[in-house]
Amino acid sequence: MTRTVISFSGGRTSAYMGKRLMDQRQPGDELLFIFANTGQEHENTLRFVDACDKAWGLGVIWVEAAVQAELGASTKARVVSFETASRGGEPFEAVIAKYGIPNKAYPTCNRELKLRPIYDYIHHQHGWDRGSYQTAIGIRADEADRMVATAKADGIIYPLIKAGVRKEQVLAWWARQSFDLDVPEHLGNCTWCWKKSQRKHLTLATDHPEVFGFPARMEALYPFAGAGVGPRRFFRQGWTTLDIMARAKQPFDSFVDRRRNKDPILDDAGACSESCDIFADNGTADLFGEAA
Repeated sequence: MTRTVISFSGGRTSAYMGKRLMDQRQPGDELLFIFANTGQEHENTLRFVDACDKAWGLGVIWVEAAVQAELGASTKARVVSFETASRGGEPFEAVIAKYGIPNKAYPTCNRELKLRPIYDYIHHQHGWDRGSYQTAIGIRADEADRMVATAKADGIIYPLIKAGVRKEQVLAWWARQSFDLDVPEHLGNCTWCWKKSQRKHLTLATDHPEVFGFPARMEALYPFAGAGVGPRRFFRQGWTTLDIMARAKQPFDSFVDRRRNKDPILDDAGACSESCDIFADNGTADLFGEAA
């Protein structure tokens, strides 16, 4: 008998992994599906999580960051649902107001919006102690370089890597299903995520400029919030939201799904450029003490 937490990112791969684990579970196995909503996910991502939950009976727990005002107090979890989940970035703004604008130098959004709410729910609301469960992460065999070095110590498992599952298999499986994630790759789950390449951002600024309303407002309201020297900016190469909007008016080759460009500036991207896997960049070492 095993206890497994399934980190549901809202993408196709993690949903596929979750369905496999549901189908393979043995009597007595316990599965806990958790989706952490930042308030800036694409609406179709939220619909997709809800559709998977209803189609397969996953019992997904939806959590959002409940930021604690006290200095040194860690972010907790607020349990929501598809109907009550934030759509205007409210959890994200609360994190920014306390910890500052996240970017490559200050990647606090993953920790405060995803990891800490998830672990607060597991340990303090669901009652599973550290070490009593494993955490399954939806990283495929073709993404094996995204595994964290501390996976064994942190109780993290990669079922799709073990099974040799690659992206083509996941896409082929979804093509046979009655529903799918209707979000183009460059929109991703978190529409304007700073980890995306600049080419994706420029394409978004051309096709969907409305998604940059939130980061533009955050840069105007909280440039000096958090530690370090400000003003902080979200995007690569020190670009602001206004820089992206201005540069999108100049000629560039738009991002096209499944076409890979290799410009060292426009196509630089982090591990979460397709979907936000919360354990792709770090383990759990700094999560259980007071907030940084």
